[in-house]
Amino acid sequence: MKHFSVLIAAIHSFSLSASTEVISKIESSIREVQFKMSHYSSYKDSNKLENFDYLDGVVISTNKGFTKIKESTVGLSILKPYLIENKITTNINSALEQVPGVVINDDQINIRNGSGWSYGAGSRVMMCIDDMPMITGDAGSVPFSFLPSEGISSVEVIKSAGSVLYGSSAVNGVVNMRSAPITTKSEGQMSMIGGVYNVPRELEFSNKSRYLYGLHGFYREKIGRHSFSVNWNQLNDDSYRMGDFDYRVRMGWRYGYEPSFLPKLKLWLNGNIQRGESGSFLLWQNDKEAYTALDNAITKNTGRRFYVDPILEWNGKWRHTFQNRYFEVSNDIENEDPYNNQDNQSQYYYSEWRSSKNIGRRFNYTGGLVNSFTRTQSPLFQGDHTSRNHALYSQVSYKNRGWIAEMGSRYEYFELDGNSRQKPVFRAGLNKQLGKATFLRASYGEGFRFPSMAELFTLTSTGNVSVLPNPNLEPETSQNIELGLKQGFKIRKGWGVFSGYLDASYYRLDVQNLMEYTFNNWAPSGSIPLLGFKSINVSPATIQGFELESGGDIRFYKQQIRWFLGYTYSLPQVNDTNALLNGTQLRYADLASDPTSFMKYRNRHIIRGDLEYRLNTYTIGLSYRYESGFENVDNIFLEDDVIMGVNQQYRIGQISGHVFDVRAGMPINENVDIMLQVRNITQQIFMGRPADMSAPRMYQFQLNYNLNSK
Repeated sequence: MKHFSVLIAAIHSFSLSASTEVISKIESSIREVQFKMSHYSSYKDSNKLENFDYLDGVVISTNKGFTKIKESTVGLSILKPYLIENKITTNINSALEQVPGVVINDDQINIRNGSGWSYGAGSRVMMCIDDMPMITGDAGSVPFSFLPSEGISSVEVIKSAGSVLYGSSAVNGVVNMRSAPITTKSEGQMSMIGGVYNVPRELEFSNKSRYLYGLHGFYREKIGRHSFSVNWNQLNDDSYRMGDFDYRVRMGWRYGYEPSFLPKLKLWLNGNIQRGESGSFLLWQNDKEAYTALDNAITKNTGRRFYVDPILEWNGKWRHTFQNRYFEVSNDIENEDPYNNQDNQSQYYYSEWRSSKNIGRRFNYTGGLVNSFTRTQSPLFQGDHTSRNHALYSQVSYKNRGWIAEMGSRYEYFELDGNSRQKPVFRAGLNKQLGKATFLRASYGEGFRFPSMAELFTLTSTGNVSVLPNPNLEPETSQNIELGLKQGFKIRKGWGVFSGYLDASYYRLDVQNLMEYTFNNWAPSGSIPLLGFKSINVSPATIQGFELESGGDIRFYKQQIRWFLGYTYSLPQVNDTNALLNGTQLRYADLASDPTSFMKYRNRHIIRGDLEYRLNTYTIGLSYRYESGFENVDNIFLEDDVIMGVNQQYRIGQISGHVFDVRAGMPINENVDIMLQVRNITQQIFMGRPADMSAPRMYQFQLNYNLNSK
């Protein structure tokens, strides 16, 4: 890599004189300093908080600009890069599940119980990479296996409605992955990973051992006016369940150029490409054969994904960003039913122009225009469909004497196959500095989510269970409020430094026309049973609760202890269980296993914790996860002649578990280190959702070769 860097530098110096190159570097440094000063000038005040590392960190997600954590008006959690790397992350969801209040079921993100279980159709959480949305245009789902876990500097999780700035899929929050900055210092890493599943003998469906292995890495460097970064990932995951596997190869890149004739302009051309084979597991055969697919039905998907992002950035007094994306998805499905064609292809076009400016020392303005277009050709969705989304948004923030106020609005227009809906949404937020390291916040945000193509049109089956369309779905609307208090602390003693934060918050989400997948017999009375999942609108619902979170570290005598933990309590309730569900003659109470108002597929208690001890370059860590079992599910799941064993698991209470992971790392030499991990070390196996048993113990290792220049 060093020889490669020298070659590039030689080519660059051949095209430019030495003096021109020096001047270019000086100009670039001046522009960077001027840009940072212009964005942070509004933060100067006599009550500024100093040296509280965890609160002074800068985030982008809350206003699509630069904001310090302490000044956020919404609940915000930061997943540090050490957790992503040290937990041997093959999919970013295994790191996200350590964030307080976050639960991931079947690759669906759920923040503070804002969603139930919809099996990858219609996410209420917007996933982004460097502010670019990573949601598929047709299904509205998060393609987790397509997201890089390499070269990530942090992950920002907004736990409140982000619809004003991020649009329809952000009604329950935003997850923004931030790529590490590209600097003149070359940085890189190559990692080899491996693992084996320790499936209990009584649940084995094959005498073959189940392995996971692969290679991944990244390299980035800035040479003159050129910035480039590449990341790659190859993974073979046999999984622990029949028909559920993932074999993939992915490569991504970022390329930036700063033209000398326009010093405030930066051009980017980023992209990502993946090809792989995977299998899906929906329901078990029974509780004794919990890792065996229902009716031994196996579905294989040969998938291809590709996107390219041309981006222009203008860093003047008015900062402008014009970002674009072309995202193509193709899935070729093989199953045992020649009459059940599940193939699907889609093309997603996205453009956003965003502008921001500091007005004086107290005001900041952010506004933009969004346009997206999706075309899908899919037997899975019963033919061809097209959708459009146009939006206009703006937000103003004001800061003075320890007060921060934000107000924003967005106008959304959706059109699907010629049918259109439109609606404005609003948000407001306050942040008040009460003391040197004490910050009180309050926020209100509205949401509007149009149903995805998957929810409207999917028609397919696995075994004797179907997924059914509902073209009569109505869009969701929601209102989200939060009150929170964040307290930072930093204590210096002769032996070391103790720093961190405590955060307490109350939240409430009110939703109208909530879309939820419901499992039921949808055949007319007296007809042949038609068991399946269908998305329907349910009665207005209220989800409220409180959350406690803490993060920080203790540094002493070349040692470090760092932690990240939290507890979330939720009370999700349907406001009227006897109201008729939209387009049916059914009531919520008719379909639920518990006729009380507690919502289906929600967890009342969520606990997350991670503790890591570091001595020089030696590391030991412990992770803990717990979410209480679903108190309410679709009633038909508990009928033994439908899906065997679900009722049995509920009767014995085996629907939640305390999961512990342990890890340890050590250096081998200056450039090589190794990390070992045991996931679910106590072998806690339980039914996480109906007809799906949780993962068994797994042994993992990761060998890293670091390419960082000195």
